[in-house]
Amino acid sequence: MSRFAIISDIHGNLPALEAVLADIERQGVNEIYHLGDLVGYNPFPNETVALIASRGIPGLRGNYDQAVLGQVADPVGEFLNARITPMGLEIYHWTLQKVNDQTRKFLASLPQQMTVAKEGWRFRLTHGSPRHIKDYVRPSWPDEMFLELLAEVSEEVLCTGHTHIPLIRQFDRQWLLNPGSVGFPKDGNPLASYALVAVDQELTIEIRRVEYDIERTVRAIGERGLPPKAAADLRAGRR
Repeated sequence: MSRFAIISDIHGNLPALEAVLADIERQGVNEIYHLGDLVGYNPFPNETVALIASRGIPGLRGNYDQAVLGQVADPVGEFLNARITPMGLEIYHWTLQKVNDQTRKFLASLPQQMTVAKEGWRFRLTHGSPRHIKDYVRPSWPDEMFLELLAEVSEEVLCTGHTHIPLIRQFDRQWLLNPGSVGFPKDGNPLASYALVAVDQELTIEIRRVEYDIERTVRAIGERGLPPKAAADLRAGRR
């Protein structure tokens, strides 16, 4: 049996990441993959990337990670949300100014998708969807939309992030998994979220919620000049 963790959407929340990594270790799991968006929204972008890099955790580049690289003419419109709020735009520009060269270099080295094989099962790892880095695979989709997406991949398990909302769906032999967000949940539950996966002949997925020192992040939001509403949203688990 193989056991591993999938994390996503850490978004510069170092205390949440530290707590999740500690919980993964308590589960006796030492293999982790991330689905991108290491930076954005929260006040520890460089520290978060440095911790992921130091642990050698493989994973992807998310749409926010891509945006701060400055490789497109209109990163806000192309890689963030066209309906981005004024607060979101302010946080984006703050992040753009704060990420250092080492962080940018690491983000630029990450792929947008990858496939991982475990015990005869293949896992397609994406940030938004296999179609585009900023696609939202929403829990509210009708089954027909999930089936149409899964028909486009050959892997047994499709893992996506980006929505910040946990999701597990099975359709015959194929599964769709979203581990939720480590650093900025948007499902009304502020606890950090990740997925614990066990696989042999069968597949077992557990969404785990982890308490962390949210007030440490809240204090840093104020101290580092991010909008106060970002702290309120973090406490409430909402966008």
